[in-house]
Amino acid sequence: MRRILSILLLLGVSVSTYAQLDTLRVMQYNLLNYRNTTQQCTNTTNNATAKEGHLKTIIAHVQPDVLVVNEMGAHWLNPNKLLTNALNKDGITHFDQAEYSNNGFSSLTNMLFFNKNKVRLHSQDEIAKDTSGRDLVRLIDVYNLYMNWPGSLSSGDTAFFTIFVAHLKAGSSSADKEQRHQMTIAAMEYLKANFDQRDYLFAGDFNIQTSSEKCYQELVNYPVEDMRFHDPKDAPGSWNNNSNYANLHTQSTHSGDTRGGCFSGGGMDDRFDFILCSKSVLLSSGLAKYVPGTYKALGQDSRRFNGDIKNPSNNTVPSEVSNALYEMSDHLPVLMDLRMKGQFIGINDVEENRVLFSQTESQITLYLSNHKGVQDVQIMDINGKVMYNRAIDISTKQLDVQTSTYPSGIYMIMLRNSDGIFARQKVIIH
Repeated sequence: MRRILSILLLLGVSVSTYAQLDTLRVMQYNLLNYRNTTQQCTNTTNNATAKEGHLKTIIAHVQPDVLVVNEMGAHWLNPNKLLTNALNKDGITHFDQAEYSNNGFSSLTNMLFFNKNKVRLHSQDEIAKDTSGRDLVRLIDVYNLYMNWPGSLSSGDTAFFTIFVAHLKAGSSSADKEQRHQMTIAAMEYLKANFDQRDYLFAGDFNIQTSSEKCYQELVNYPVEDMRFHDPKDAPGSWNNNSNYANLHTQSTHSGDTRGGCFSGGGMDDRFDFILCSKSVLLSSGLAKYVPGTYKALGQDSRRFNGDIKNPSNNTVPSEVSNALYEMSDHLPVLMDLRMKGQFIGINDVEENRVLFSQTESQITLYLSNHKGVQDVQIMDINGKVMYNRAIDISTKQLDVQTSTYPSGIYMIMLRNSDGIFARQKVIIH
């Protein structure tokens, strides 16, 4: 039988608080056939060992906490070489990686690497089919992460966020564009089925030339507004071969030498690589906030239009980094910072802001007659799934939440005011 209990939750500016705050640097990078051999990309033109050294140089400069990549070889025997040879080097041991996806129909795959001292991988999933049940060109990977703060996952004292990682179909034909569109349709259908008001990112190589393309519009103009993704640069337009968007171009790092056709040539004239974010991330209404001004293409100084990344000299990064960017890939990595927050309110004697909470076998009740400033109430399970969410105002005196259908486990009741401060109470439902 479920226990009956009553607890005071206190919310107010005068309440003593314990804040969990951290900044995460997120990096998206197309690695250009890393350990994947093609007719053009061979051990001579695209040597894997050399690439690991170049990535080590880039990582040492950027120091990302979350790295998501495209174009890792999907069918080679040692899936940890990048982790051991480029990330956990020179005394660094804090990087870990996700599991390889079941990518049976492409020679390339995505991957997630993360600083396990700051963030952990809770679960991962993959989107393999379009809405008609046909195989996508490549899998879209979905990674659910949480902050590795003191208090452990079991206490609920953490912040969850999700990253979709996609490598959309390349090419300019109508068939290529339709395949890209089918991939983003599948992603948004997955999000619709699993949406729980978590903070979301959508990252990858989109292979698009303009923001008007259907695949992009599927992400940024989805019918459900709260599920839409947003460009932190807020720069829609025709990006291809347009000098007005030189500061956003991410491909190609090579203008002439294509290494036998392995690297794309023509210089920097396309915006292919993105990190989009949900409305909650952009507007700081969730636990992950985009830090304004941090979104950029590494090494892009706006002087690269139709030129390469290192000539003329690039003053935004050290010469060894610009050289590593040139040798590593024909794409530039894209970066952005997230400010992660969790605010935990302590119980004290501030009676004017009290919220009385009680629990029975089948119901949780919050008595709100004395509250000041509480604007919404959420109940979330230990995996970060929102089970209940309701906006309230000063006229709301009592909330009765039926919990008889909730699976047994640990849940968090969370209250938020206009400052985004949370009061949290852990409850156990048997």
